[in-house]
Amino acid sequence: MRQMKRTFLTCIITLVGTCLANLSAQEYEGVVFLEGKTFTEVVDLAKESGKKVFLDCYTSWCGPCKMVARDIFPQKIAGDYFNREFVNIKIDMEKGEGSELAKRFGVKAYPTFIMFDGEGKEIGRLVGGKKNAEEFVAAVKDAVGENSLSAMTQRYDDGERNREFLYDYLVVLGNAYQSEKAEAVAAEILDGKTEELLDDERLFNTFLRYNSSPMSPTFQYVLQHEDEFKSQYPNSKLDRMIASAWMSYPRTLLKRNADGTVTFDRKAMKAYAGEMKKWNVENREEIILLSDINVAEATQDWREYAKLCSKYIKKFGENDMYIYNWALRMQRECQDAKAKRVAVGWMQKRLESIRKEEARLAPPKEGEVRAYAMNGFSKAYEDLIEKMR
Repeated sequence: MRQMKRTFLTCIITLVGTCLANLSAQEYEGVVFLEGKTFTEVVDLAKESGKKVFLDCYTSWCGPCKMVARDIFPQKIAGDYFNREFVNIKIDMEKGEGSELAKRFGVKAYPTFIMFDGEGKEIGRLVGGKKNAEEFVAAVKDAVGENSLSAMTQRYDDGERNREFLYDYLVVLGNAYQSEKAEAVAAEILDGKTEELLDDERLFNTFLRYNSSPMSPTFQYVLQHEDEFKSQYPNSKLDRMIASAWMSYPRTLLKRNADGTVTFDRKAMKAYAGEMKKWNVENREEIILLSDINVAEATQDWREYAKLCSKYIKKFGENDMYIYNWALRMQRECQDAKAKRVAVGWMQKRLESIRKEEARLAPPKEGEVRAYAMNGFSKAYEDLIEKMR
């Protein structure tokens, strides 16, 4: 009798659980994401079901990722579309297989949403969220439609070079954060048309957005005629673009090889230093030193890294964004205790400076908020120092 009661009770619990699960499934109308599956397993499921794969690449610290998960994925319009067309999966790009997938698919910003066909081939990509579910669904439909990244790339690889097509392809590449490919396509559009830049604003805007190399013929031409361009396009943000190009170019000389090694083209860097001197780039010494710091980080030479960062602070002053991020990288990746002590020293010295600055200031009035360096970095430094100790 006791056994029969126990069996009856088990059946009731199971039945109630099933009913609750069905009720929950009926109430939830949003996007259903598979859990406990690897990316390869999801691709296999998509192939079997005749669907595509929707991959949500997120991180735990990404605010926009959380916004999309909270405001867009639970909506019925999103569920109706994604559950019908895709097998959906969410993967944290900093955990488990996510780290390898981030490198494999070149994920550099969050959130990134990648769509694949049933064979696992990428057919579209969307970086960043949208204001609402309707806009998000429309953007994904565009990303996998006839103007999808894969379709446009196929047309490009097949030799299509119509100028309007190239402009459209640039937009698709830009939306997918395919910066290297976008620069190559922009170079084709700009090739041989430098003298048209002053009269063709669309062409000039293509230069502004996609040309990041100070060594390109187009960049050199603009430098030679800088006053004319500023007169023709007074609100073009040309100064900012030129400064950014000079600063970022050395990163292109740093290559991470398939075997994990890192190489840096020092011969090209020497030539670049000469080019900056030729054009009298005011912050060229800073650019060269920051480049050396990046190389030391990439090669995991933490003693040299600490030495160069200290040199920067001494020569160019205390920059909280630089100091904190340099120290954060060392906290995460460096195992050299001596080098880490140097980083702790930067932060302790900077904390002293911040406190002296705060002491000189009058107390904030009601409703006032200190600048970020005053109310944010001191706490960030204290936390990081504690972790590094």
